[in-house]
This record gives sequence, C-alpha cells and structure tokens, in this order.
Amino acid sequence: MRYSLIAALGLLATTAFGDVAVAQTAPPPRVGIPGCSDDVAVQASRTLVSYESRGRSIRAWLYAPQGEPNGAALVMLHGGTGFEMNAILFDAHAIQLASRGYWVMLPAYFDADAPARGRRLVNARAWRQAALDAAIQLAGTANISPDRVALWGYSRGAGVALDAATVPGSPIRSAVLAAGGGEVEDSLAGRDLSFLLLHARRDEAVPVRATLDLAADLREAGAMVEVEALDFDGHQYDLPTWCSVMDRTRMFVESRAEPEHAPS
Repeated sequence: MRYSLIAALGLLATTAFGDVAVAQTAPPPRVGIPGCSDDVAVQASRTLVSYESRGRSIRAWLYAPQGEPNGAALVMLHGGTGFEMNAILFDAHAIQLASRGYWVMLPAYFDADAPARGRRLVNARAWRQAALDAAIQLAGTANISPDRVALWGYSRGAGVALDAATVPGSPIRSAVLAAGGGEVEDSLAGRDLSFLLLHARRDEAVPVRATLDLAADLREAGAMVEVEALDFDGHQYDLPTWCSVMDRTRMFVESRAEPEHAPS
C-alpha cells in the first residue's frame, strides 16, 4: 500500500512505511497526555498521510502503536468544525489510544466533498465512502481484518459513521456514535453489527430524543445497541467528559474483540 507524503509541522524523521518513506512528526513535549486520570506513558507515533477516495486525495493523521498492537483499530471521524479544529481536540486522545495498542486514523473526510447547501445527499455519499476507504486503508496498514476496524464519530462525524456502518456491503462490525442521530434505511439482520451511542444531557445540537430514536431504529433493523448517558450538559464536552467517552470507547471495542485478540 502507498501513502503520499504531505508536509507536516514539527521535527521530521524519515521512517520506512511499507515500500516508501514517509515523514514522521516527532511529538512535542507531553503530546498524548490529555489529562485523564488513567493516562499511560506515550508509546505511539503520529504521521500525516493521505489516501484516495473516489479519485480525491484525503488527508489523515495516522497513529501507530510503538508497543505491542492489540489487534484493534479505530477510524475517528471529526465533527462539523472540521479536520483542523478537531484534530487539535482529538490528537492527545488518539495518541493515548495508540499507546494502548490501537491503530488509529483521523481522516479529513471533508476533503472528499466540501460541505455545501443543497448537496446533502452528495456530501453524505462522499463522506461515507471516505470513512469506508479509511477503514480499508487502516486495515491494510495494521495488517488486521477490516471487520476489526471500528468507526468512531462525534456530532456530524457520528452521522458519517452511521452511514458507513449501515450501508449494504460495509465491512464494519462496530461503531461508536457520540452526540449522534440519524436514520437507518436498510435491514441489518445477520450483520453482527454493534453500536455504542453516547449522549449528554440537554444537548442543544443533537437532542437526546434523536439519539434514543436512533437506538430504537437500529435495534429494529437488527443491530445490537448500547446507550449511555454522559454526566454533562451540552454539546461541546469538557475534558472529564471526553475522558469518559474514550474510556467507554475502549471498553466497547475490547468487548467486541475476538478472544485471541482481546487485550489482557
């Protein structure tokens, strides 16, 4: 597999990546330490890469474990404020995940099609495919099966994760949706598809009812669904809430792991 190199900020060190050389950013001091009570020592790298989706180049941060991989991977899908803003928000959490053995990719899925009025269906299809292509690329990179790659999305990214996980033929088996709503159009019976839905109280952007209605629709379609309320009011989570989201994410993904891959 080949990734094209994109200029990255920070110190650069050249490292072999498949049959090409890519630039790897040297993490600044304390990178990957978001301030959660269960933070671990950083044992991960962060690389800015790109991959193709429907003929377009999609930027992505790739987070690789430097310790023992745990056999699982996550595609993290940003919210409506976009890749640049959410990359800052999620970077330390992604490094923490990678330090625990996960491969993580955070794609700039807006690169597939810029948000525009009157193009909701076009946008949705392009973003969905960008998420699926990220999962396929990540699976190839980490040498794991695509069905071991979970989708994770926040706000608008939760909607993208929902679309990508439920579209017919999707290899995805599990997804975490934080502050997400949406609709399910196809039967999911026989798919062995599981969702974790997280919601805060009095979310002004995605009402709790929207999340609960989605959970009911997913169950009716044939998926397994867990719903968890967060101890927070609003849509823009604070640090303790993000720590709780990431902890719950790990528990969910590990519960879906095959016995031979389950973390110790």
